Amino acid sequence: MKKVFFFTAVLFLVITAAVFAGREEIEEAITAYEAVVAEAENIAQMPLVATGDVSVLEEKAEAAGAKIQAVENEREFTIQDAKRSAELNGRFNQAMVTIMVQKLLKY
Repeated sequence: MKKVFFFTAVLFLVITAAVFAGREEIEEAITAYEAVVAEAENIAQMPLVATGDVSVLEEKAEAAGAKIQAVENEREFTIQDAKRSAELNGRFNQAMVTIMVQKLLKY
């Protein structure tokens, strides 16, 4: 009886870990992208924007975007995750437009 209970408990833990592992990766990817968006918005508010700042920001955005793309096909990727990603894309694009306009006007 103890063996059956132990086996059932271990099986439950393995299945639970597998299900929540994908969810954790999704949250990490979206949170990483959110950090890049916040950085872009901060840079967009600066009076002067250096080319190096934009290059580093673009690299970070590409890395975060790759993480998002890697988890988009996960079963646990929900409509709310897609909405959150789309909202972040909009905010990032708006920040980049502001940065590029400032860069063009200042240099």
